Amino acid sequence: MLTRCLLLLLLLTTSANAADLPPDFVLPEPPGSYVSKTIEPTAFHLNQPLIATSYFYWYDSTTKAHVIDHDGTDALTDHPPTLEGFSYKNVDWHTRQLEDMIAAGIDVALPVYWGEPTKVVQWSNEGLPPLIAARERLLAQGKRPPAIGMFYDTSTLRHNSRGAHVDLTTPQGRLWFYGTIRDCFSLIPPRHRATVDGRPLVLLYASAFAKDVDQQLFPAVREMFRNDFGADLFLVKMRGWPGEADSEYQWGGALNPQILDTAGIGPGYDHSAVPGRTPLVRTRDDGRFYQFGWQKLLDLEPDKRPWLVHIETWNEFHEGTEVCETKEYGRLYLELTRRFADVFHRREKLDAADRLPPIPSIAATPDDTQRLRPVIHPDGDGLAEVVEVKGVQAWQTRPNRHSANCYLYFDADYTFLFDGDEPLSVIVEYLDAGSGQLGLQYDSADPAVEGIAQRFRQAGSEPLNDSGQWREARFDLPHARFAGRSNGADFRLVNPAGDLTVRRVRISRPENP
Repeated sequence: MLTRCLLLLLLLTTSANAADLPPDFVLPEPPGSYVSKTIEPTAFHLNQPLIATSYFYWYDSTTKAHVIDHDGTDALTDHPPTLEGFSYKNVDWHTRQLEDMIAAGIDVALPVYWGEPTKVVQWSNEGLPPLIAARERLLAQGKRPPAIGMFYDTSTLRHNSRGAHVDLTTPQGRLWFYGTIRDCFSLIPPRHRATVDGRPLVLLYASAFAKDVDQQLFPAVREMFRNDFGADLFLVKMRGWPGEADSEYQWGGALNPQILDTAGIGPGYDHSAVPGRTPLVRTRDDGRFYQFGWQKLLDLEPDKRPWLVHIETWNEFHEGTEVCETKEYGRLYLELTRRFADVFHRREKLDAADRLPPIPSIAATPDDTQRLRPVIHPDGDGLAEVVEVKGVQAWQTRPNRHSANCYLYFDADYTFLFDGDEPLSVIVEYLDAGSGQLGLQYDSADPAVEGIAQRFRQAGSEPLNDSGQWREARFDLPHARFAGRSNGADFRLVNPAGDLTVRRVRISRPENP
Protein backbone atom coordinates (compact mmCIF):
# COMPACT_ATOMS: atom_id res chain seq x y z
CA MET A 1 0.00 0.00 0.00
CA LEU A 2 1.02 3.60 -0.36
CA THR A 3 1.24 6.47 2.08
CA ARG A 4 -0.49 9.65 0.99
CA CYS A 5 2.70 11.43 -0.08
CA LEU A 6 3.82 8.42 -2.12
CA LEU A 7 0.38 8.13 -3.63
CA LEU A 8 0.53 11.74 -4.78
CA LEU A 9 3.97 11.20 -6.28
CA LEU A 10 2.72 8.16 -8.17
CA LEU A 11 -0.25 10.04 -9.56
CA LEU A 12 1.91 12.94 -10.68
CA THR A 13 4.45 10.75 -12.44
CA THR A 14 2.13 8.33 -14.25
CA SER A 15 1.09 9.00 -17.81
CA ALA A 16 -2.06 11.01 -18.45
CA ASN A 17 -2.64 9.11 -21.70
CA ALA A 18 -4.20 5.96 -20.28
CA ALA A 19 -7.00 4.45 -22.32
CA ASP A 20 -10.65 4.83 -21.38
CA LEU A 21 -12.94 1.86 -21.07
CA PRO A 22 -14.95 1.41 -24.28
CA PRO A 23 -18.61 2.54 -24.13
CA ASP A 24 -19.73 -1.02 -24.83
CA PHE A 25 -17.67 -2.54 -21.98
CA VAL A 26 -19.37 -5.59 -20.49
CA LEU A 27 -18.37 -7.75 -17.57
CA PRO A 28 -16.98 -11.19 -18.31
CA GLU A 29 -18.27 -14.12 -16.30
CA PRO A 30 -17.18 -13.99 -12.64
CA PRO A 31 -14.28 -16.22 -11.60
CA GLY A 32 -16.33 -17.91 -8.87
CA SER A 33 -19.70 -19.62 -8.63
CA TYR A 34 -21.16 -17.85 -5.59
CA VAL A 35 -23.14 -15.11 -7.32
CA SER A 36 -26.71 -15.73 -6.26
CA LYS A 37 -29.50 -14.21 -4.21
CA THR A 38 -28.87 -16.61 -1.37
CA ILE A 39 -29.93 -15.01 1.90
CA GLU A 40 -26.78 -13.77 3.59
CA PRO A 41 -26.17 -15.16 7.08
CA THR A 42 -25.66 -12.41 9.62
CA ALA A 43 -22.15 -12.79 10.95
CA PHE A 44 -22.17 -9.54 12.91
CA HIS A 45 -24.53 -6.75 13.87
CA LEU A 46 -24.28 -2.98 13.59
CA ASN A 47 -22.50 -1.44 16.60
CA GLN A 48 -21.14 -4.83 17.70
CA PRO A 49 -17.45 -4.32 18.57
CA LEU A 50 -15.51 -5.73 15.60
CA ILE A 51 -11.83 -5.93 14.78
CA ALA A 52 -10.85 -6.34 11.13
CA THR A 53 -7.42 -6.49 9.58
CA SER A 54 -6.12 -6.14 6.03
CA TYR A 55 -4.72 -9.49 4.91
CA PHE A 56 -2.01 -9.46 2.23
CA TYR A 57 -1.91 -12.79 0.44
CA TRP A 58 0.19 -11.94 -2.62
CA TYR A 59 3.30 -13.84 -1.45
CA ASP A 60 4.63 -16.98 -3.13
CA SER A 61 8.00 -18.36 -2.03
CA THR A 62 8.09 -20.79 -4.98
CA THR A 63 7.99 -18.13 -7.69
CA LYS A 64 9.50 -15.49 -5.32
CA ALA A 65 6.54 -13.18 -6.05
CA HIS A 66 6.54 -10.39 -3.46
CA VAL A 67 9.43 -12.15 -1.73
CA ILE A 68 12.40 -11.20 -3.93
CA ASP A 69 12.58 -8.02 -6.03
CA HIS A 70 13.39 -8.09 -9.75
CA ASP A 71 16.98 -7.17 -9.00
CA GLY A 72 17.35 -10.17 -6.71
CA THR A 73 17.24 -8.22 -3.44
CA ASP A 74 15.05 -8.97 -0.45
CA ALA A 75 11.58 -7.48 -1.01
CA LEU A 76 10.59 -7.69 2.66
CA THR A 77 11.41 -5.25 5.45
CA ASP A 78 10.15 -7.69 8.08
CA HIS A 79 9.92 -11.44 7.56
CA PRO A 80 7.64 -14.38 8.34
CA PRO A 81 9.04 -17.03 10.70
CA THR A 82 9.77 -19.26 7.69
CA LEU A 83 9.54 -19.03 3.91
CA GLU A 84 8.62 -22.70 3.67
CA GLY A 85 5.08 -22.92 2.32
CA PHE A 86 4.82 -19.12 2.29
CA SER A 87 2.31 -18.87 -0.55
CA TYR A 88 -1.20 -17.69 -1.35
CA LYS A 89 -1.69 -21.10 -3.02
CA ASN A 90 -1.03 -23.03 0.19
CA VAL A 91 -4.04 -23.99 2.33
CA ASP A 92 -1.72 -24.75 5.26
CA TRP A 93 -0.27 -21.23 5.19
CA HIS A 94 -3.73 -19.64 5.19
CA THR A 95 -4.76 -21.97 8.01
CA ARG A 96 -1.87 -20.83 10.18
CA GLN A 97 -2.72 -17.20 9.55
CA LEU A 98 -6.38 -17.70 10.49
CA GLU A 99 -5.40 -19.66 13.61
CA ASP A 100 -3.14 -16.82 14.67
CA MET A 101 -5.93 -14.32 13.99
CA ILE A 102 -8.13 -16.35 16.34
CA ALA A 103 -5.37 -16.12 18.95
CA ALA A 104 -5.15 -12.35 18.38
CA GLY A 105 -8.88 -11.75 18.78
CA ILE A 106 -9.47 -10.76 15.15
CA ASP A 107 -13.08 -10.97 13.92
CA VAL A 108 -12.67 -10.24 10.20
CA ALA A 109 -9.92 -10.92 7.67
CA LEU A 110 -9.95 -8.47 4.77
CA PRO A 111 -8.08 -9.99 1.79
CA VAL A 112 -6.43 -7.12 -0.09
CA TYR A 113 -8.02 -7.72 -3.48
CA TRP A 114 -6.07 -6.59 -6.55
CA GLY A 115 -8.36 -8.37 -8.97
CA GLU A 116 -9.97 -6.70 -11.95
CA PRO A 117 -13.03 -7.68 -14.01
CA THR A 118 -11.15 -9.20 -16.95
CA LYS A 119 -10.28 -12.71 -18.05
CA VAL A 120 -6.64 -12.31 -17.01
CA VAL A 121 -5.40 -14.97 -14.57
CA GLN A 122 -4.73 -13.21 -11.26
CA TRP A 123 -3.22 -14.25 -7.96
CA SER A 124 -6.01 -12.32 -6.23
CA ASN A 125 -8.51 -14.84 -7.58
CA GLU A 126 -6.25 -17.88 -7.25
CA GLY A 127 -5.55 -17.15 -3.58
CA LEU A 128 -9.13 -16.93 -2.32
CA PRO A 129 -10.20 -20.61 -2.73
CA PRO A 130 -7.25 -21.84 -0.59
CA LEU A 131 -8.21 -19.22 2.03
CA ILE A 132 -11.79 -20.48 2.04
CA ALA A 133 -10.54 -24.10 2.27
CA ALA A 134 -8.48 -23.09 5.30
CA ARG A 135 -11.50 -21.57 6.98
CA GLU A 136 -13.57 -24.67 6.20
CA ARG A 137 -10.88 -26.78 7.84
CA LEU A 138 -10.94 -24.72 11.04
CA LEU A 139 -14.75 -24.69 11.21
CA ALA A 140 -14.72 -28.49 10.91
CA GLN A 141 -12.39 -28.56 13.94
CA GLY A 142 -14.93 -26.58 15.97
CA LYS A 143 -12.92 -23.36 15.86
CA ARG A 144 -14.22 -19.86 15.10
CA PRO A 145 -11.95 -18.33 12.47
CA PRO A 146 -12.42 -14.74 11.27
CA ALA A 147 -15.08 -14.19 8.66
CA ILE A 148 -13.92 -13.00 5.23
CA GLY A 149 -14.63 -9.49 3.95
CA MET A 150 -12.95 -7.47 1.20
CA PHE A 151 -10.32 -4.76 1.12
CA TYR A 152 -10.72 -3.20 -2.34
CA ASP A 153 -7.27 -2.01 -3.43
CA THR A 154 -8.46 0.71 -5.78
CA SER A 155 -5.03 1.16 -7.35
CA THR A 156 -6.39 -1.25 -9.99
CA LEU A 157 -8.52 1.65 -11.25
CA ARG A 158 -5.26 3.08 -12.60
CA HIS A 159 -2.96 0.07 -12.93
CA ASN A 160 -4.59 -2.87 -14.69
CA SER A 161 -4.07 -5.25 -17.61
CA ARG A 162 -6.20 -3.12 -19.97
CA GLY A 163 -4.10 -0.02 -19.36
CA ALA A 164 -7.31 1.84 -18.53
CA HIS A 165 -7.68 4.79 -16.22
CA VAL A 166 -11.20 4.09 -14.99
CA ASP A 167 -13.66 6.98 -14.92
CA LEU A 168 -16.21 6.19 -12.25
CA THR A 169 -18.62 8.86 -13.47
CA THR A 170 -19.39 6.76 -16.57
CA PRO A 171 -21.69 3.70 -16.77
CA GLN A 172 -18.81 1.49 -17.90
CA GLY A 173 -16.59 2.77 -15.09
CA ARG A 174 -19.23 2.00 -12.48
CA LEU A 175 -19.64 -1.43 -14.01
CA TRP A 176 -15.89 -2.04 -13.68
CA PHE A 177 -15.97 -0.93 -10.04
CA TYR A 178 -18.93 -3.18 -9.26
CA GLY A 179 -17.40 -6.04 -11.24
CA THR A 180 -14.32 -6.00 -9.01
CA ILE A 181 -16.47 -6.37 -5.90
CA ARG A 182 -18.64 -9.01 -7.60
CA ASP A 183 -15.61 -11.06 -8.63
CA CYS A 184 -14.19 -11.07 -5.11
CA PHE A 185 -17.42 -12.24 -3.46
CA SER A 186 -18.07 -14.72 -6.26
CA LEU A 187 -15.18 -16.68 -4.73
CA ILE A 188 -16.41 -16.43 -1.13
CA PRO A 189 -19.36 -18.69 -0.22
CA PRO A 190 -22.08 -16.86 1.76
CA ARG A 191 -21.39 -18.79 4.98
CA HIS A 192 -17.81 -17.47 5.02
CA ARG A 193 -18.56 -13.81 4.34
CA ALA A 194 -18.12 -11.08 6.93
CA THR A 195 -21.52 -9.44 6.97
CA VAL A 196 -22.97 -6.65 9.08
CA ASP A 197 -26.69 -7.30 9.44
CA GLY A 198 -26.48 -9.43 6.32
CA ARG A 199 -24.45 -6.95 4.26
CA PRO A 200 -20.95 -8.02 3.09
CA LEU A 201 -18.21 -5.80 4.51
CA VAL A 202 -16.02 -3.88 2.03
CA LEU A 203 -13.27 -1.36 2.86
CA LEU A 204 -12.28 0.95 0.01
CA TYR A 205 -8.76 2.27 -0.55
CA ALA A 206 -8.04 5.72 -2.03
CA SER A 207 -10.36 7.46 -4.49
CA ALA A 208 -7.40 9.27 -6.09
CA PHE A 209 -6.66 6.32 -8.39
CA ALA A 210 -9.91 6.88 -10.28
CA LYS A 211 -9.87 9.21 -13.28
CA ASP A 212 -13.00 10.82 -11.85
CA VAL A 213 -15.71 9.93 -9.37
CA ASP A 214 -18.99 11.42 -8.20
CA GLN A 215 -21.77 10.77 -5.70
CA GLN A 216 -23.64 8.52 -8.10
CA LEU A 217 -21.10 5.70 -7.75
CA PHE A 218 -22.20 4.10 -4.47
CA PRO A 219 -25.96 3.99 -5.20
CA ALA A 220 -25.28 2.45 -8.63
CA VAL A 221 -22.91 -0.17 -7.21
CA ARG A 222 -25.30 -1.05 -4.38
CA GLU A 223 -28.13 -1.57 -6.84
CA MET A 224 -26.03 -3.85 -9.06
CA PHE A 225 -24.91 -5.87 -6.04
CA ARG A 226 -28.48 -6.26 -4.78
CA ASN A 227 -29.61 -7.41 -8.21
CA ASP A 228 -27.00 -10.18 -8.28
CA PHE A 229 -26.59 -11.09 -4.61
CA GLY A 230 -29.93 -10.13 -3.05
CA ALA A 231 -28.24 -8.05 -0.34
CA ASP A 232 -26.78 -4.60 0.10
CA LEU A 233 -23.13 -3.89 0.85
CA PHE A 234 -21.68 -2.49 4.06
CA LEU A 235 -19.30 0.08 2.55
CA VAL A 236 -16.52 1.65 4.59
CA LYS A 237 -14.94 4.38 2.51
CA MET A 238 -11.56 5.99 2.96
CA ARG A 239 -11.70 9.75 3.35
CA GLY A 240 -11.91 11.45 -0.02
CA TRP A 241 -14.67 9.38 -1.61
CA PRO A 242 -17.76 11.42 -2.48
CA GLY A 243 -21.14 10.05 -1.58
CA GLU A 244 -22.64 8.38 1.45
CA ALA A 245 -21.11 5.19 2.82
CA ASP A 246 -21.93 3.19 5.93
CA SER A 247 -18.73 4.24 7.68
CA GLU A 248 -15.48 6.11 7.04
CA TYR A 249 -11.86 5.38 7.90
CA GLN A 250 -8.44 6.70 6.98
CA TRP A 251 -5.48 4.65 5.79
CA GLY A 252 -2.35 5.54 7.76
CA GLY A 253 -3.03 4.00 11.16
CA ALA A 254 0.45 2.45 11.08
CA LEU A 255 1.90 5.99 11.03
CA ASN A 256 -0.46 7.50 13.60
CA PRO A 257 -3.80 6.46 15.09
CA GLN A 258 -6.79 7.36 12.91
CA ILE A 259 -9.81 7.54 15.21
CA LEU A 260 -12.63 8.22 12.77
CA ASP A 261 -16.04 6.56 12.53
CA THR A 262 -14.00 3.41 11.89
CA ALA A 263 -10.74 3.47 13.86
CA GLY A 264 -7.36 2.73 12.27
CA ILE A 265 -4.50 1.41 14.43
CA GLY A 266 -1.10 0.03 13.46
CA PRO A 267 2.23 -0.94 15.03
CA GLY A 268 4.61 1.30 13.04
CA TYR A 269 5.94 1.73 9.54
CA ASP A 270 9.19 1.13 7.64
CA HIS A 271 9.33 0.63 3.88
CA SER A 272 13.11 0.35 3.72
CA ALA A 273 12.93 -2.70 1.44
CA VAL A 274 10.72 -1.01 -1.18
CA PRO A 275 12.82 0.28 -4.10
CA GLY A 276 12.61 3.92 -5.10
CA ARG A 277 10.90 5.29 -2.01
CA THR A 278 12.00 8.16 0.18
CA PRO A 279 12.91 6.82 3.65
CA LEU A 280 9.96 6.89 6.04
CA VAL A 281 10.00 5.23 9.44
CA ARG A 282 7.48 5.28 12.26
CA THR A 283 9.43 3.45 14.94
CA ARG A 284 7.63 0.69 16.82
CA ASP A 285 9.34 1.71 20.07
CA ASP A 286 9.25 -1.86 21.47
CA GLY A 287 5.46 -1.97 21.10
CA ARG A 288 4.82 1.37 22.78
CA PHE A 289 3.45 3.03 19.66
CA TYR A 290 0.95 0.21 19.07
CA GLN A 291 -0.13 0.27 22.71
CA PHE A 292 -0.53 4.04 22.47
CA GLY A 293 -2.93 3.70 19.53
CA TRP A 294 -5.11 1.21 21.37
CA GLN A 295 -5.02 3.34 24.50
CA LYS A 296 -6.27 6.38 22.56
CA LEU A 297 -9.20 4.32 21.34
CA LEU A 298 -9.99 2.63 24.64
CA ASP A 299 -9.80 5.92 26.58
CA LEU A 300 -13.01 6.91 24.82
CA GLU A 301 -16.28 6.09 26.54
CA PRO A 302 -17.47 2.69 25.29
CA ASP A 303 -20.72 4.14 23.90
CA LYS A 304 -18.81 6.92 22.11
CA ARG A 305 -15.87 5.00 20.65
CA PRO A 306 -15.88 3.51 17.12
CA TRP A 307 -17.35 0.00 17.07
CA LEU A 308 -15.26 -1.07 14.05
CA VAL A 309 -11.45 -1.16 14.21
CA HIS A 310 -9.15 -1.68 11.23
CA ILE A 311 -5.72 -3.01 12.18
CA GLU A 312 -3.17 -1.87 9.62
CA THR A 313 -1.99 -4.55 8.85
CA TRP A 314 -1.94 -8.28 9.51
CA ASN A 315 1.03 -9.06 7.26
CA GLU A 316 2.25 -6.26 4.97
CA PHE A 317 5.92 -7.20 5.28
CA HIS A 318 7.13 -4.77 2.59
CA GLU A 319 6.14 -1.73 4.64
CA GLY A 320 6.76 -3.29 8.03
CA THR A 321 3.21 -2.75 9.31
CA GLU A 322 2.40 -6.35 10.25
CA VAL A 323 1.11 -7.56 13.62
CA CYS A 324 1.42 -11.26 12.74
CA GLU A 325 4.30 -13.45 13.93
CA THR A 326 7.67 -12.47 12.45
CA LYS A 327 11.34 -13.29 12.77
CA GLU A 328 11.99 -9.78 14.04
CA TYR A 329 9.31 -9.49 16.75
CA GLY A 330 8.08 -13.02 17.40
CA ARG A 331 4.46 -13.03 18.60
CA LEU A 332 4.68 -9.77 20.56
CA TYR A 333 2.20 -7.82 18.45
CA LEU A 334 -0.17 -10.76 18.13
CA GLU A 335 -0.27 -11.00 21.92
CA LEU A 336 -0.66 -7.24 22.35
CA THR A 337 -3.56 -7.31 19.92
CA ARG A 338 -5.31 -9.98 21.97
CA ARG A 339 -4.83 -8.04 25.20
CA PHE A 340 -6.51 -4.92 23.81
CA ALA A 341 -9.05 -6.82 21.71
CA ASP A 342 -10.47 -8.43 24.84
CA VAL A 343 -10.99 -5.03 26.47
CA PHE A 344 -12.54 -3.65 23.29
CA HIS A 345 -14.91 -6.59 22.85
CA ARG A 346 -16.05 -6.32 26.50
CA ARG A 347 -16.78 -2.58 25.97
CA GLU A 348 -14.50 -1.72 28.87
CA LYS A 349 -11.67 0.71 29.54
CA LEU A 350 -8.07 -0.19 30.27
CA ASP A 351 -7.02 -1.08 33.76
CA ALA A 352 -4.23 1.01 35.23
CA ALA A 353 -1.85 -1.94 34.86
CA ASP A 354 -2.39 -2.01 31.09
CA ARG A 355 -1.87 1.70 30.55
CA LEU A 356 1.39 3.15 29.31
CA PRO A 357 3.19 5.17 31.97
CA PRO A 358 3.41 8.82 30.89
CA ILE A 359 6.77 9.94 29.52
CA PRO A 360 8.15 12.59 31.93
CA SER A 361 9.95 14.69 29.34
CA ILE A 362 11.14 14.90 25.75
CA ALA A 363 13.84 17.04 24.18
CA ALA A 364 15.55 17.97 20.94
CA THR A 365 18.89 19.38 19.85
CA PRO A 366 20.23 19.47 16.29
CA ASP A 367 22.33 16.43 17.20
CA ASP A 368 19.72 14.40 19.05
CA THR A 369 15.93 14.29 18.86
CA GLN A 370 14.25 12.45 21.74
CA ARG A 371 10.57 12.18 20.78
CA LEU A 372 10.63 15.83 19.72
CA ARG A 373 11.52 16.98 16.23
CA PRO A 374 11.76 20.27 14.36
CA VAL A 375 9.31 20.72 11.48
CA ILE A 376 10.99 22.55 8.62
CA HIS A 377 9.10 22.69 5.32
CA PRO A 378 10.80 24.43 2.37
CA ASP A 379 7.48 25.98 1.34
CA GLY A 380 6.35 26.83 4.87
CA ASP A 381 6.95 29.79 7.13
CA GLY A 382 9.27 27.99 9.55
CA LEU A 383 12.50 27.99 7.56
CA ALA A 384 15.66 27.20 9.50
CA GLU A 385 19.06 25.61 9.14
CA VAL A 386 21.59 24.05 11.49
CA VAL A 387 24.63 26.22 12.13
CA GLU A 388 27.55 26.21 14.56
CA VAL A 389 27.40 29.03 17.10
CA LYS A 390 29.94 29.42 19.90
CA GLY A 391 31.11 25.85 19.39
CA VAL A 392 27.68 24.19 19.49
CA GLN A 393 25.12 23.18 16.89
CA ALA A 394 21.96 25.25 16.83
CA TRP A 395 18.88 25.94 14.71
CA GLN A 396 18.86 29.37 13.17
CA THR A 397 15.80 30.81 11.47
CA ARG A 398 15.80 32.09 7.91
CA PRO A 399 13.47 34.64 6.31
CA ASN A 400 10.33 33.21 4.76
CA ARG A 401 8.14 34.55 1.98
CA HIS A 402 4.92 34.39 3.98
CA SER A 403 5.54 36.99 6.70
CA ALA A 404 8.17 39.12 8.42
CA ASN A 405 8.06 36.86 11.50
CA CYS A 406 10.66 34.17 12.03
CA TYR A 407 9.37 30.82 13.28
CA LEU A 408 10.74 27.52 14.54
CA TYR A 409 8.14 24.72 14.59
CA PHE A 410 8.31 21.58 16.73
CA ASP A 411 6.26 18.41 16.85
CA ALA A 412 6.04 16.10 19.87
CA ASP A 413 5.86 12.36 19.36
CA TYR A 414 2.34 10.94 19.59
CA THR A 415 3.38 8.68 22.45
CA PHE A 416 4.19 11.73 24.59
CA LEU A 417 0.94 13.63 23.99
CA PHE A 418 -1.62 13.65 21.23
CA ASP A 419 -4.98 15.41 21.21
CA GLY A 420 -5.05 15.78 24.98
CA ASP A 421 -5.50 18.51 27.56
CA GLU A 422 -2.84 18.73 30.22
CA PRO A 423 -0.27 21.16 31.66
CA LEU A 424 3.27 21.15 30.30
CA SER A 425 6.34 23.32 30.60
CA VAL A 426 8.82 24.12 27.83
CA ILE A 427 12.43 25.14 28.42
CA VAL A 428 14.16 26.83 25.47
CA GLU A 429 17.92 27.38 25.37
CA TYR A 430 18.43 30.31 23.02
CA LEU A 431 21.09 32.80 21.98
CA ASP A 432 20.29 36.26 23.31
CA ALA A 433 21.17 38.07 20.12
CA GLY A 434 19.59 40.83 18.06
CA SER A 435 16.32 42.55 18.86
CA GLY A 436 12.71 41.59 19.38
CA GLN A 437 11.45 38.85 21.63
CA LEU A 438 11.27 35.09 21.90
CA GLY A 439 7.67 33.91 22.10
CA LEU A 440 5.92 30.54 22.10
CA GLN A 441 2.55 29.69 20.54
CA TYR A 442 1.04 26.23 20.97
CA ASP A 443 -1.80 23.97 19.95
CA SER A 444 -4.11 24.34 22.91
CA ALA A 445 -7.30 22.85 24.34
CA ASP A 446 -7.96 26.07 26.29
CA PRO A 447 -11.77 26.46 26.42
CA ALA A 448 -11.43 30.22 26.84
CA VAL A 449 -10.41 30.67 23.19
CA GLU A 450 -11.29 29.03 19.89
CA GLY A 451 -10.26 28.91 16.25
CA ILE A 452 -6.84 30.22 15.30
CA ALA A 453 -6.31 31.69 18.78
CA GLN A 454 -6.62 28.18 20.20
CA ARG A 455 -4.35 26.58 17.59
CA PHE A 456 -1.68 29.22 18.27
CA ARG A 457 -2.28 29.97 21.95
CA GLN A 458 0.14 32.54 23.30
CA ALA A 459 2.34 31.24 26.13
CA GLY A 460 4.30 34.41 26.87
CA SER A 461 7.55 35.92 25.63
CA GLU A 462 11.07 36.88 26.68
CA PRO A 463 12.82 40.06 25.41
CA LEU A 464 16.03 39.72 23.41
CA ASN A 465 18.70 42.06 24.82
CA ASP A 466 21.59 41.28 22.44
CA SER A 467 23.91 40.10 25.24
CA GLY A 468 25.42 37.41 23.03
CA GLN A 469 24.95 34.84 25.80
CA TRP A 470 23.08 31.54 25.86
CA ARG A 471 20.01 31.86 28.06
CA GLU A 472 17.00 29.79 29.11
CA ALA A 473 13.36 30.75 28.81
CA ARG A 474 10.52 28.83 30.46
CA PHE A 475 7.01 28.75 29.05
CA ASP A 476 4.04 27.19 30.88
CA LEU A 477 1.35 25.56 28.75
CA PRO A 478 -1.71 24.98 30.99
CA HIS A 479 -3.90 23.34 28.32
CA ALA A 480 -1.57 21.59 25.88
CA ARG A 481 -3.52 19.67 23.23
CA PHE A 482 -0.77 18.86 20.69
CA ALA A 483 -3.00 17.61 17.87
CA GLY A 484 -0.73 18.97 15.11
CA ARG A 485 -2.98 21.95 14.44
CA SER A 486 -0.20 24.55 14.45
CA ASN A 487 0.48 24.31 10.72
CA GLY A 488 1.07 20.59 11.10
CA ALA A 489 3.13 20.97 14.27
CA ASP A 490 2.38 21.22 18.00
CA PHE A 491 4.01 24.56 18.83
CA ARG A 492 6.28 27.21 17.41
CA LEU A 493 8.84 29.67 18.65
CA VAL A 494 8.50 33.12 17.17
CA ASN A 495 10.38 36.42 16.90
CA PRO A 496 8.39 39.12 15.09
CA ALA A 497 11.42 41.38 14.75
CA GLY A 498 14.34 39.19 13.65
CA ASP A 499 16.11 35.84 13.74
CA LEU A 500 16.09 33.17 16.42
CA THR A 501 18.97 30.87 17.34
CA VAL A 502 18.04 27.87 19.52
CA ARG A 503 20.26 25.01 20.65
CA ARG A 504 17.85 22.92 22.79
CA VAL A 505 14.15 22.54 23.52
CA ARG A 506 12.79 20.42 26.35
CA ILE A 507 9.16 19.68 27.30
CA SER A 508 8.27 18.35 30.75
CA ARG A 509 5.22 17.18 32.61
CA PRO A 510 4.81 18.58 36.11
CA GLU A 511 5.77 16.12 38.82
CA ASN A 512 2.41 16.53 40.57
CA PRO A 513 -0.10 17.60 37.92
